[in-house]
Amino acid sequence: MEVNDNNKLLVTVITPLYNAQDYIAETIESVIKQSYQNFEMLIIDDCSTDNSRDIVRKYEEQDSRVRLIESEFNFGGPARPRNIGLDNAKGDYVAFLDADDVWLPEKLKKQVSFLEKNTTVNICHTLAEVIDENSINKGKIRKSKLYDVLSILLNKRNILYYINYININSTLMRIDKKIKFVEDKNIIAVEDWKYWIDNQNNGKAIKCFNEVLLNYRVHDSSISNRKSDIGYRKSIYMLTMLLLKKEISLLHYFLSSVFHILKILKK
Repeated sequence: MEVNDNNKLLVTVITPLYNAQDYIAETIESVIKQSYQNFEMLIIDDCSTDNSRDIVRKYEEQDSRVRLIESEFNFGGPARPRNIGLDNAKGDYVAFLDADDVWLPEKLKKQVSFLEKNTTVNICHTLAEVIDENSINKGKIRKSKLYDVLSILLNKRNILYYINYININSTLMRIDKKIKFVEDKNIIAVEDWKYWIDNQNNGKAIKCFNEVLLNYRVHDSSISNRKSDIGYRKSIYMLTMLLLKKEISLLHYFLSSVFHILKILKK
């Protein structure tokens, strides 16, 4: 089934925004220039203190599909803005895009087509390449060696309990407003990992579309900056919470924690 611009399926794009004046225009442009044009873009501002909102307002005036939603207080991470986006979404599908990342033009069209053909799949993610603060391509994101080892030892479903191999900015999913991001400031930077685990535990099938459709920006001010070990430390905290709630086994907790500790020690 080939999807064209006249398709009735609406995609809601949810973008958390906080002090991204240097990148947000490029991000919005990457959505507006999609070959699949039936979308709404909800940009949820988390009380930015720079010029980000003014930039978004200009696009909002020019394109009715772009909508700025202003949060009444700063949460300090993307979980609450994403939940606000889910609450306001009107789409059949939802996609997440951070305010500094960039989609390739065929991203939505290819993923909508994929999900329409594969009706048992709920969440589709893609491959990505890294760009820097100047939008210079730094190469494809490679799967970790741990993923390769786990793919041999475990079935695909269980790998997600050990590592987060899904880039949230590459995803497209059938909308489900009942499953939300956990608004816990202690897991900022890894809240998306918990979100995928919760989706999987609710029977959502996840599949990779094996093509690069995202330029993933890594820079000094990014929460996900790979020079920082904050994500690994937060992952250990999240794993501890899952263990205490008996959502994961002691063996899983031990093996996954050791992996994240080793990553910290390498820094």
